[in-house]
Amino acid sequence: MPYRPGRALLLSTLLGLLVAPASIDDEPSAVVENLAGMRLLRGPWDSGTIHRESVLFLKGADGVASVRLLYDADRVLAVGTADGARTFEEGRDYEVSRDRTSLILPPDSGIPLLNAADLFRPKGSPRSLGHKAGDPETSVLFDNEHFFHDLQVEVTYVPRDPKWDAPRPSLATERLARTIEKLAKKQPVTIALSGDSISEGYNASSFTKAPPRQPAYPRLVAAQLEASTGSKVTLHNFAVAGWSSRQGVDHLDTLLKCKPDLVIIAYGMNDVGGRDPKTFRSNIETMLKRIREADSSTDVILVSTMTGNPDWMATPAEMFPAYREALASLEGPGVALADVTSIWRKMMERKRHIDVTGNGVNHPNDYGHRVYAQAILALLVPNTAER
Repeated sequence: MPYRPGRALLLSTLLGLLVAPASIDDEPSAVVENLAGMRLLRGPWDSGTIHRESVLFLKGADGVASVRLLYDADRVLAVGTADGARTFEEGRDYEVSRDRTSLILPPDSGIPLLNAADLFRPKGSPRSLGHKAGDPETSVLFDNEHFFHDLQVEVTYVPRDPKWDAPRPSLATERLARTIEKLAKKQPVTIALSGDSISEGYNASSFTKAPPRQPAYPRLVAAQLEASTGSKVTLHNFAVAGWSSRQGVDHLDTLLKCKPDLVIIAYGMNDVGGRDPKTFRSNIETMLKRIREADSSTDVILVSTMTGNPDWMATPAEMFPAYREALASLEGPGVALADVTSIWRKMMERKRHIDVTGNGVNHPNDYGHRVYAQAILALLVPNTAER
């Protein structure tokens, strides 16, 4: 069930448990358009042009609206709305700061913006959720439709001296050998996914029915694998909003009935609030054991979650590394980590949560779903592919 403004996280979780987890059996090549334009075989950790990096201009108390880019920009090539409907002109709609770190809006810009004061609202206000960490009387800005998508823009630019000093995903030749071999031989591959609302597709523009209706990351992964390898890829997406790793364990027998070649396990966002990475690790370890017992040839990708809004009470920023480490400790033959947490934390060193959020608190926007897909695909597609 979707989150509703003003409802507690617990209620959302309980409602999610009442939803029957139906498998979404996708024909990836039939549902994803413009794969080349999404650059799914390149990530923000790769050298070269940065394509369609998401930002949201925030106007501060000083009256200046600006965004900071992931890298200093040598040249800005394009700026446009996230829905693809409008493009903007340098000098008229935006300016590049002297130090090349940021974009700034002149007074008559046509680029949408948000006032920084609107990020927090009195408890119970429209378009708000829960409360700010340490302040029960103040709620955080929240919308589970396309409010943030409508305000965000995408920037394509040539970075100046880009440096990525964080973990970067690479081909998991040994750990995912069976799946990679199947793809190399153009054999059919069945993927089953167990996860929460992020993996169900929340706040991708296809989910909110907003242009350009980009699918969420699971469909992007399956479609790009088909396009890159020529294999027939079938995706069974069992993700359910509100689920945590405990529900993943309970539902696993149903998931395994589709006899997957590859299982993607993507939990953490609904677990971190419990501040119990040991139980989280135990749940995932139980899933891995039962997958092995059902078929020892099944590969598994563990996806560590994006980080949530650091100002929201339900997503304590200090817990995300511990949950990432819990998953990393389970890597081994047949099990690889797609380390989205480290990628996200690196991006947040320069960017703001508001730049990449889909709902204000714990879901990615279209750009974020592309980053998820890029991190997973890097484990499966050889570097010889055009990236």
